[in-house]
Amino acid sequence: MLSSRIIPPLAGLLAEFHTSINVAGMRYFDGNIDRFMVFCLLLRTSLSHPDRNGTISVHSAAMSLGRPFETVRRHICALLDRNVCERTSSGVMLSRPYWATPANWRQMRHAHDCFVRLVADGVATGAFPATSAVQSPNPRLSLDDGVCAAADLLLALADANRSWCPESIDLAIFSAVLHANKQALEADRSLHGNPNALLPRHAVRVTQIARALSVPNTTVRRRIAPFCGSGGLYIRTSNGLHVATDRFRNGEPGNDGDARHGSIRLIIQRAVAAGLSLNDPAQSYCERRPASPRID
Repeated sequence: MLSSRIIPPLAGLLAEFHTSINVAGMRYFDGNIDRFMVFCLLLRTSLSHPDRNGTISVHSAAMSLGRPFETVRRHICALLDRNVCERTSSGVMLSRPYWATPANWRQMRHAHDCFVRLVADGVATGAFPATSAVQSPNPRLSLDDGVCAAADLLLALADANRSWCPESIDLAIFSAVLHANKQALEADRSLHGNPNALLPRHAVRVTQIARALSVPNTTVRRRIAPFCGSGGLYIRTSNGLHVATDRFRNGEPGNDGDARHGSIRLIIQRAVAAGLSLNDPAQSYCERRPASPRID
């Protein structure tokens, strides 16, 4: 596929996954991605216990996220005010009202299925070898294990890309732009043949990115400004933004994550050990293959 030579397959798949999770999560948290990341850590921690009541201290949460203690404390206080989490003698965990809300379970099933879609497409494109991990005798990934994998991957992507996207909002914007460019490029193939580069007609407008991520236009404009120009992440065109594809020439940055949350391959290996079949990942969908998010 020619688009694979412009945007490497794994980069495109990760951008789709990242954008899918961010669109839903940032809508829930009114565009506050830092609060969403704290929530993801609390969700992952709660699910680490069989009764979904695993806890973590504010200090440990700040260390795990690589964020200042006061910043994490402030976001946890906001989550406490919304009854999303609750304090216990051993730390903070997601609250009983959170688990009792049906809409939250729908969002968890969506996150699980986005992770399964990533693996299914990764196997189909060769980005993930189908024999890279020991298969479980139970070839189906549970909801809890799939949500843990999705949360781990989201946190690992933030860790891995911090050297060039130091803030989570910057990486969310980059993923959304890359995803929109890739969708436009793939749609273009049937209309204009096979372009050998991203063109202005593949660009996405700031307003479209802002709407998808539930943030103000001014926020997106301010965040992208330092990354435009020579050597930057973006190229401005008359139609909007597209990513600078030379970022991929020396390999795809940030594919492996770091030790705090595990590499992408390790996360997939854990999911396979928990039941995800690489021979037929689709059988692990909770509901169905989720639609790819549209940035329009």
